[in-house]
Amino acid sequence: MPTYRISPGIPCAAMIFLSACLVDTTKKETTADTTHAAPVVTVTPVNRGTHGMAERVLWTFSPDRKAVLVVADPGGVENEPIPNGFFFGDETRGFQTQMDSVWDVTPSPDWKWIGFGRAYSVVGGAGTGTDLITDVSRRTSIDTATLRAGSFASSGMSMSRAVAQAGVIHIPDDPRQIAAGDSAVPKLFPVARGWRVRWTTDGTTLAVGNSPARAVDDEPSQTWAALDPLTGALHGTLPSNAKLADVKMTPGPTLDRSLPIDMNHSPAIEIKRGNQTFMVQSERGVITLVETTAGAGTKAAPRVVGAGIALAATVGGRYIVALAPRGKPDANEMAIEPVVYTVTW
Repeated sequence: MPTYRISPGIPCAAMIFLSACLVDTTKKETTADTTHAAPVVTVTPVNRGTHGMAERVLWTFSPDRKAVLVVADPGGVENEPIPNGFFFGDETRGFQTQMDSVWDVTPSPDWKWIGFGRAYSVVGGAGTGTDLITDVSRRTSIDTATLRAGSFASSGMSMSRAVAQAGVIHIPDDPRQIAAGDSAVPKLFPVARGWRVRWTTDGTTLAVGNSPARAVDDEPSQTWAALDPLTGALHGTLPSNAKLADVKMTPGPTLDRSLPIDMNHSPAIEIKRGNQTFMVQSERGVITLVETTAGAGTKAAPRVVGAGIALAATVGGRYIVALAPRGKPDANEMAIEPVVYTVTW
């Protein structure tokens, strides 16, 4: 279930919009209260789902570096497809969300929309070939015939089959508006496509890719259909003059139980908050904010963000992408995970 956050001090307009205003307070998201005048820090795992044999961590920033999309991309045995998890945060709008079980995700060119392909398993692969298609049909509002036609092999070693369902999230310009919570709720369309998703360069159309030809996690789509994010109208092909936006993702570390990662240190990251400058430092497995404002007579004491090492941060430091120790790691899971620290000043 995705979680959402509206900036402190911005009230939710009505009870009907609670789904976009409440923050998940499960054990995986905690609040660290610091000393007087210090920020409050919360931590959100990028992927609450399956982590696979290995997991890539990637991120991309908006042009002004005030918004970030972080993706945890796990892969199975022989690089079989496993759904991803993602985190999106925008410090200008004061909005964040996290979602699991997606095949792909991408921001629109203006960073006002998020397009994604939701992942569903329609045939189990534990040696039984259990048919789950009826349940998926009920959950997606897609008829079983369309799901069967749109399904694809999700394993090279079993009978597993899966489908993608296209969806979008519209990021509200002003979270205080009455309809803000409603627009931020993920909107899924009765379309069995979305193994790969892209936006056209004008941001008006979500291109939804066809199913993969092979059961490989990084297999591309070969053809694209055009989906109107406002009406849900689907056209079998893109207009001849349409161009797809190319989102450059920054590759981070690959998490693998057989490959150790140095969790003691990572390069410092500069952030700016008003007239103040800080460095996000990672030393001895602890992330801290250290003020470096030039000419300041009195500098704030270093402030602890949390455990782990920082990988990237938005320009104002509200969102810090990091690797952190898993709270209660399973014997078959990696001991560390990608997270995002939200720093609320």
